Amino acid sequence: MSENPGSPTVDGANERDSDVDSTGTALDLESVLPYLGIAVCYLLTILGGLALADEAASMGLLLFENPDSVGNVGVFAALVVGFTIVFVAAVRYDRGMDLIRLFLVIAFGGLVAAAVVLATGFGSVFVENPMLAGLPSSPLSVGITLGVALILWVYPEWYVLDIVAVVAGAAAIAMLGISFGPLPIVVLLVVWAAYDAYSVYVTGHMKDVAAGAGSMKVPMVFVVPTARGYSLRESGLDLGLEDDGGNESENGTDEGALETEAEDSSGVSDSDSADANAPEADVTSETDTPEASDETTPARSEQPAMILGLGDALIPGMLAVSAGHFLEGAPTIVPTLNANAPALGALAGGVVGLGALVVVLHRFEGAHAGLPPLNAGVLGGYLLGAVVAGVPLTTAIGL
Repeated sequence: MSENPGSPTVDGANERDSDVDSTGTALDLESVLPYLGIAVCYLLTILGGLALADEAASMGLLLFENPDSVGNVGVFAALVVGFTIVFVAAVRYDRGMDLIRLFLVIAFGGLVAAAVVLATGFGSVFVENPMLAGLPSSPLSVGITLGVALILWVYPEWYVLDIVAVVAGAAAIAMLGISFGPLPIVVLLVVWAAYDAYSVYVTGHMKDVAAGAGSMKVPMVFVVPTARGYSLRESGLDLGLEDDGGNESENGTDEGALETEAEDSSGVSDSDSADANAPEADVTSETDTPEASDETTPARSEQPAMILGLGDALIPGMLAVSAGHFLEGAPTIVPTLNANAPALGALAGGVVGLGALVVVLHRFEGAHAGLPPLNAGVLGGYLLGAVVAGVPLTTAIGL
C-alpha cells in the first residue's frame, strides 16, 4: 500500500461465494464487473498521464531540475514518508484529521486544475519553480481547484472520487513521469516495492493510513461497488481491519486485514459498509467473516465495494511516461500518447501484475503488499519492450 504519490497499496477483494455456479466452473458476471471497473480506472489514469505528458514537457512542468539524478528518489521518499508519519500520528491520536482532509481535497483540486490546463490550455499553473510547479496561477485554475475541493468535501460519493482520482492521477503521472529519468525511475520502483512490503509485513503502519484515509473519503483510492445501491457517502468504507488476526497496532486494528491508498503505493480491496475508508495504496487484504470456521473453504463476507489505491496506478504510470519521454532511441508507436514499445510494455506489464495480485489475494488470506507484483510486472514489461525496440538494456535502466 503506497503512501500518497506513490502509494497505494492494493487492497484485497474478498472472494465471493457467487463467483462460481453450482458446477464450480462458471464465474458470476456480477462478481467480475467490479474487477473490470477497477482495471478501467487503472488504465484510464495511466493512459491519461501518457496523453498529457507531451504538453507537460513542453510547458516545462518538471518537479526536479535534474531528472537524471538518483537523489530525486530520496527527495520523493522523504516527502512521502514525512507525510505518512504526520498522517499516522493524526490517526493514532485522533488529532488534525479535518485539517489533513482539507489539505488533501485542495491538493486533488489543484491536480484537476493542472489536468485542465494540460488538456485544454484553459487556466495556467506555475512552471518555472520546481517547488511550485503545477500549482494554479490564474483565477480560473484557482476556481477549479476550490470548486473540486468543495465537491469532494460535501459530496464524497464513490463515482465522484473515481472521476477525480482518474483526472488528478493523470496529471500527477504526467508531471512525475517527465521528472524521473530511466535510472531514477527504476530505482524508485524497486525501492518502493521493498518499502511497501516492509510497511505491510513488518511495521504494519499502513493499517493506520488505510483506516484514517477511509474515514476521510478522499480520492486516494478507486472505489467500485459490488452491491447495488451502495453509497460511500452514507455507508463509508470498512476494510474489516479489526477482523483479521495479527499484530495489533496502537489503535487496536490487526495487522492482517488492511488496505490503503494513500500516497503512492497501491491496492485493491473489498470493503464493508461502515466507517473506515481506505486509501491508495499498496496493501492488499482479504478478510473472512467471524463465523468462518472451515479452514479449507472459509465463508467469504459479502462486501459492498472493491478498492484500488491510486498509488498503484501512479508508480507504474510514471515509468510508462518516463519511457516515452526519455528513451528517444525507441520509435513512437502511438503518437497521441507519445508511447513507444517500452512505454506500452510497462503498461501491459502493470496489467499482468494487477492480475497476479488478484490471484494472490484469492489464494492467500491476510494483508498483502501490492507493489511487489505490480512493479515486477511493470519493470518486466518495460525491459521486454526495450528489447523489442532495440534499446540496449543498459540504456533502458540508465547505466
